[in-house]
Amino acid sequence: MSGIRKVTRHCGKYGVSSPFIQVSYFPHNGNKKATGRQRRYEVTQPKQKELNNRRAKRFLEALIYSNFGRGDLRIDLTYSAENMPTDEKAAKKEIQNFIKRINYRRKKLGLGNARYIVVTEIGKNGKIHHHLIMDADMDRNMVEDAWGKGYANTRRLQPDKKTKLTELIRYLVKDFKSENNKTANKRKWDSSLNLVRPWETINDEPRQMSKKKIKLMQSLPEDCEQMKQLIERDNPGYELMSVEKYLNEEMATWSFFCRMKLIGSDDDTELSTYLSTNNKPVDKAGGGNGNNRRNKNCKEKSKTSGAKKPKPQGKATKPQ
Repeated sequence: MSGIRKVTRHCGKYGVSSPFIQVSYFPHNGNKKATGRQRRYEVTQPKQKELNNRRAKRFLEALIYSNFGRGDLRIDLTYSAENMPTDEKAAKKEIQNFIKRINYRRKKLGLGNARYIVVTEIGKNGKIHHHLIMDADMDRNMVEDAWGKGYANTRRLQPDKKTKLTELIRYLVKDFKSENNKTANKRKWDSSLNLVRPWETINDEPRQMSKKKIKLMQSLPEDCEQMKQLIERDNPGYELMSVEKYLNEEMATWSFFCRMKLIGSDDDTELSTYLSTNNKPVDKAGGGNGNNRRNKNCKEKSKTSGAKKPKPQGKATKPQ
């Protein structure tokens, strides 16, 4: 039986309510048997390459939201002329050595290894530089001093109340160019192994999302109020930040990708603090969509607004 599949990616600890989620809606045929993965060719078709790139960007966005927030560090690293690496492989080695120096200094301070995500970029002039997001457990002046290969600039993350870290993430996950000025068919970012992994719930029967509503959403502008109401009704407790809709020309079907934030999560507390103090588990019976575990501020807001208590839905899948 064909219907609508809803996949919710939770950006936080497994089984715990998340301040940010990614929600996808797309057609699903429940009777269709899995055919397995097709043979992988050396040259990816343009449309498939675009889809792979889009998925990689969304996962990196979820990984950032799962681990970093207000007060953490954004670090930009460049090389002086005499220290400029010859290629990306050499640049990766320099970053690995930088992280080793950071972790050595953290160990002397009684801290664990750094949590970080690093993006390597080749500029239009061919010069290589790096962007990092790192936890703020160590003083940022010490972080800058550990570079020693050129210019280092460190700033605190300051999420916008409406868009959170979306603009920064867009800058980090834009299409990167390889040395021959073509989009590289490999990942341009790396991360530490101690990060919290995003996790997903899958629901093939969304209560508030029918084929009729999906058809209506196809004709609506992405930023209209009616679109916002339809999506928020299916995700109680969350506020829509943005939505992107895509048409599969071959299948003549539409899919929707939504970014949502937990209502009441606009305070100035750090995300790491939120994740460590709000360990309210998901209802394992239904997997949950993260909507029935709110923080204290959100509970008080729901009482005054008359919001209904959400019901668990979907099944949870552990992160890989």
